[in-house]
Formats: sequence, C-alpha cells, structure tokens
Amino acid sequence: MAQTRIPGPFAGASVADQHRYETERLRQRSQDQAAFARQTQLGARLTQQDLRAARAPEPYIPLQPLVPQTPEAARRDREATVSGVTQIDDWLARTPR
Repeated sequence: MAQTRIPGPFAGASVADQHRYETERLRQRSQDQAAFARQTQLGARLTQQDLRAARAPEPYIPLQPLVPQTPEAARRDREATVSGVTQIDDWLARTPR
C-alpha cells in the first residue's frame, strides 16, 4: 500500500491561507475562553451577592452603661491584673537554661 497524505481542511489552500485559517481559529478560541471566563466571574459575583443577601442581619445590642465600681472592687481588679502581669514578667526574666 502506498503512503499517501490524507487531505486535511486545507486541501488545495496556499500556505498563507493555511496560516490565516489557523490564526483565525486560535483567535476565535481565545475569544471563546475569555467570554467563558467573564461569564464564570459574573456567576461567582451573583452567587456572592445572593449569599450576602441571605445572611441574617446581626442583632442590635445596645451599649451597656458602665456600672461604677466600689473602691474595693477596683482594688481587687487591679491586684488581679498586676499578679497576672508579674507572672509573665517573671517568666520572661528567668535565666536561660
């Protein structure tokens, strides 16, 4: 059996026409991909908007006024804070092993 070349879509076309056809095919493919990317981005944006709209709004919590402390309660809070901070300072100031 003789080896013959199977005619492709360019049967009888010049080399310039073949290049023109291929360039146009690639350009069309690129445009199709760009359109698909835009469509996908738009769909994602719409989905995000739908999800944000479906969220329940955060409940309003009114600001609670500060209750004045007694001097003894303030002293206890200050001592608790100082004892916690000095434990950290002591740990940081320890001698390396």
